Amino acid sequence: MDTKSEYRKLVNEMGKKEFTFLKMQEYGFWPSHLPTPYERQQNETEQDFEDRKKLLDEFQKLSEQIADAYKEKREIEIKLSSLQKQYQDTWDYEKIRAVVSQEIMKASIARRAERKAARQRQKQLKTEQWQKRKAENILFIGRGYSNLLHKKETDIQKLKQNDLPILETDKDIAQLLQIEYSTLRYLAYHRDVVTFDNYYRFDVPKKSGGMRHIAAPKTQLKTAQRQILEKILEKAEISDVAHGFIKSKSVLTGAKAHQTSPDLLINIDLENFFPTITFERVRGLFQYLGYSGYISSILAMICTYCERMAVEIKGETKYIKTSERILPQGSPASPMITNMICKRMDKRINGLCQKLGVIYTRYADDMSFSYTGELENFAIGSFLNSIQKIIEAEGFHINAQKTHILRKHNRQYITGIVINNAEIGVTRNWIKILRASIHNAQKLKNTGEIIPKQTKQEIAGKIAWLKSVNETRYQKIIQQGKELL
Repeated sequence: MDTKSEYRKLVNEMGKKEFTFLKMQEYGFWPSHLPTPYERQQNETEQDFEDRKKLLDEFQKLSEQIADAYKEKREIEIKLSSLQKQYQDTWDYEKIRAVVSQEIMKASIARRAERKAARQRQKQLKTEQWQKRKAENILFIGRGYSNLLHKKETDIQKLKQNDLPILETDKDIAQLLQIEYSTLRYLAYHRDVVTFDNYYRFDVPKKSGGMRHIAAPKTQLKTAQRQILEKILEKAEISDVAHGFIKSKSVLTGAKAHQTSPDLLINIDLENFFPTITFERVRGLFQYLGYSGYISSILAMICTYCERMAVEIKGETKYIKTSERILPQGSPASPMITNMICKRMDKRINGLCQKLGVIYTRYADDMSFSYTGELENFAIGSFLNSIQKIIEAEGFHINAQKTHILRKHNRQYITGIVINNAEIGVTRNWIKILRASIHNAQKLKNTGEIIPKQTKQEIAGKIAWLKSVNETRYQKIIQQGKELL
């Protein structure tokens, strides 16, 4: 077989490109220890592919620029040739040069104008597309709160397992909350400065002194928060030791969970409980339930607020942000959110307490621990240190001034309920005040005067409370109140 026939056979078997590289290696034009481009391409990694693609894109751009430059050069040569023919009789180079310069300048100006117009058209198109998307979707909810809006993945299976409503778009949220889409956009947008505050803000005195800041949502926002509570939050699982703001539970069930007259009772109060729960923690709660970062961000915006200060500017009252977004104490959704966020903390603390024979309950930020047994075998300091570590690890802090260690000879109480008698009850001072109210109202009634409506309501409320705490023990004063009313 001659060389030509042999080469033709090899080309048919190997392919023209592979045969060419084989011969290049034989004749020293391609080092034999290096892979061919085709071998590299077959074995390249994803990163190699991306790098090669990037280089090819750059090469393509450079090729296009070179082609444009040659095209422009050719046009200039054609114009110059035309002008040379036009002025071949005079060969006035200065005049030719001036005319060529003017033509080139005109063409350059026209190209720049065309490119500028194209950029403006592209910019206008992008603006129109953005405005359309902005009108149809919530794309921004405020600086510092929008970083998870791009996460649209919803765990539908998890939502179905927990019988939670499936929400994948902002339209779904508006439908669930039974509000207009425009209202949802308004409620879910954070502004540092507003002219209308969605909360009534006021302070109420604490029993222990000081003031408690309350932010109660106005009607429109309150309605949306209540829908979130009833359709999402109340369906979620919470800890068995929680007794606050739960149907069928109360301060009374929390107190009854403990034995009467325990050998030791410890009451702990969490410091700045509601303000400690930030927007990020609330958003994380909804994500834990199975909702996307997008849906969770919008729901968290509706359930949180920021402290504001009223300032008058040019005769108009403005409300200026003075804190990051936190959980408002006054929203119908806030108490259940605290119970859900405290679920893991309750589980960890209760696990420790069960090992030590301690009974643990929590009502909002009030935590109670009771122990019945030999106190010599119970290390109070070590126990409190362990509890504090768990609380701090869960993002909360103990109010040391409100930590009370009560033994049998002390008045032992849990959220206002006294437990160190044979039967649970209220404090003697509380009964004394109620008895005085009934006595004064009875005097008015005996003299023919009208008992103020507010006084009647206060007495009726306290009588109802006493009846729920221990009707048998307080039967006499309950009967006096009923006769008066």
